Amino acid sequence: MPNTPPDVLHPAGVHRVLRDGTTVQVRLLTPDDGDRLRAFDAGLSMESTRLRYFAPKPNLSDKDVAWLTDVDIVNRCALVVIEHDHIIAVARWMRPKEDSPDAEVAFLVADGEQGRGIGTELCAMLIELAPFYGITEFTASVLFENHPMANVLRHCGYHISVTMDSGVREMVIDLTSPLDG
Repeated sequence: MPNTPPDVLHPAGVHRVLRDGTTVQVRLLTPDDGDRLRAFDAGLSMESTRLRYFAPKPNLSDKDVAWLTDVDIVNRCALVVIEHDHIIAVARWMRPKEDSPDAEVAFLVADGEQGRGIGTELCAMLIELAPFYGITEFTASVLFENHPMANVLRHCGYHISVTMDSGVREMVIDLTSPLDG
């Protein structure tokens, strides 16, 4: 493993080619992205919002935007996918407590952008970053009916344990245990 984190942490981020052949920018979410984040959130369907937050969520408040864009990379990391100067996806990790070896991951892709491989790409990028910050396990709470998200996690290349509780899959990804090729 290299001694420095991937270039996605550079302010310009990186450019990635998606499965449909288009190129997008992936970089860290910053406080300057507040208006873009609001526009992204406002464009989500109620169903996408429900699948991510498990309930309808009103428009983002100033406090929400400040909290969501305040990332330190170590304990709270958020990557955004930018296309034509608009956020089309967000992925993040958040540790339950400072310097914990585990972190909860979550992904949200704009309705019209789903199925392009964005969630898969973001999952791979968070996995690539995790060892630099001492993260050895990702957890994700995924509604039972959210099969696309469950499939992204299932195909991430690492051993996963899954339990069900009240219609929610609790998925634990062991980042120290890659699947055999």
